[in-house]
Amino acid sequence: MIAGLDLSLTASAIVSVPTDWDGNFGHVRSNVFGLTLPRGATDADRIRRCRSIALDIRSHVLTWGVRRCYIEGYAFSRPSASLGELGGIVRMHLLDAGIEFVSANMNSARKLLLGKVPRGKGVAKVACQKALQAAWAPDGWSLDESDAFVCANLGLSEYAGAYCFAQAEAA
Repeated sequence: MIAGLDLSLTASAIVSVPTDWDGNFGHVRSNVFGLTLPRGATDADRIRRCRSIALDIRSHVLTWGVRRCYIEGYAFSRPSASLGELGGIVRMHLLDAGIEFVSANMNSARKLLLGKVPRGKGVAKVACQKALQAAWAPDGWSLDESDAFVCANLGLSEYAGAYCFAQAEAA
C-alpha cells in the first residue's frame, strides 16, 4: 500500500492505494485533515495544528498499512513558512513510524495523468480532478484528495505491474 499526500494547513489530503488495486477505486482510502485557527493564534497554536495533522496522517498510514508516501512537492512560487513547518513535522512523524517518503514533483505527476498539463492558476488541478472522475474516482473527492491521488499515481508508476493512469505525451 502506498499513499499520496497533498499537505495544507486547513485541508491536508491523504489517499492510500494498494499496488495491486487494478483501477478499482473501491480499494482506495482517503481522508482530509486540517484545522482553521482563529485570528490571534499563537506560534504554539500553529505548531499544535501541524502536530495534530501529522498525527492524523500517521494514524491513517498505520491503520491502512501504507509502506511509502509520495508527498506533493513545495510550490516554490508560493513560499509559506507554516506549510514548510507542516511538511517537516509530517515527515518526522512518518520517519519515526518507519514509513518511507519521497517528494512528488506535481508537474511530472500531472503530466503522467493528463499527457499535457494545461496552464493557468488552478487549471491543472481541476483538469486532474475531471480526469479522475471520468475514470470513476469518487464524486465527493475534493481537489485536495484528487491531488493526493495524483501523487500516489506517480508512485504507482514506479512499481512493476502496478496499475496507474498514464497518457501519452502530446506531440
